[in-house]
Amino acid sequence: MKISIIIICDRIRERQLQRLLSGIKPQLSPFDAEIVLIHEAAFSQTLPPLPVKVRYIPIPEKQGIPFNRNQGIKQTQGDIIIFIDDDCWVQERWLASLVQPLLKDTTVLVVTGGTKVPRSNFLGDCIAALGFPGGGSIGFEKMWKVSPAGFTNHLSVGNCALRRNLFEQVGTFDESMRLGAEDTEFSFRLEKAGIPIKYVPEAFAFHEARTSWSSFIRWQLRRGRANYHFQKKVGKVGEFVKLRMWSAGNILKANVNYRLPVIIFLLGLSALIQQLGYLQERWNHG
Repeated sequence: MKISIIIICDRIRERQLQRLLSGIKPQLSPFDAEIVLIHEAAFSQTLPPLPVKVRYIPIPEKQGIPFNRNQGIKQTQGDIIIFIDDDCWVQERWLASLVQPLLKDTTVLVVTGGTKVPRSNFLGDCIAALGFPGGGSIGFEKMWKVSPAGFTNHLSVGNCALRRNLFEQVGTFDESMRLGAEDTEFSFRLEKAGIPIKYVPEAFAFHEARTSWSSFIRWQLRRGRANYHFQKKVGKVGEFVKLRMWSAGNILKANVNYRLPVIIFLLGLSALIQQLGYLQERWNHG
């Protein structure tokens, strides 16, 4: 089966893309694979030599991540579509672990790995303990429920693999979710369609920590604004609120240490800033 690895590129993350590709390179040889780089600006990087075809797809600027991901889907040829973000890097068995369930079992349509955030500074470690992205430093299973058989209802879209025919059943990413939460909205559609997501803990990727107050505040405001569009799309969000309460309990239990007061503060601050972002977006669209 042909595999298309789609990487959404940011013009300011050239070093990170080099790191990601260097990690993927030794994992490619067993597979019929291509790498597709989706970028909003002229591509000027010198990439490491890779043993597979690399394609560069320029797209219009500032259309949002769901649009960018959908352009990747349209431009690829693979039977299996893999998304990995350019601010991630991968461990040595990442690719084989991610695609193995799809190669072994034709009934599996979508696979997700989590992400791990390595240690950084004190604030970065506290932010990572909040469980984002993809589990942060506490683990995917503490943020989203995983069944004993290894299935979940959440897709970590920055590190996942999907069969191409899945999009014929549920559609592609919702481009109205341009501020974020496109993974949660897509997961919601998968669950409604009765399509479980296989979670593979060995298929984790690493993600850089957020290490400053300014980046934390901007991130939470954006999440709050995205929440407005998500709620408008799906309606009742009571189950999602229950999930966040459950995960907040796991976060606190996992951090009964010297960081706990700061983490409690960050959880409260996150809720407040997201509510402000939600109200701001509601006002803008009122």
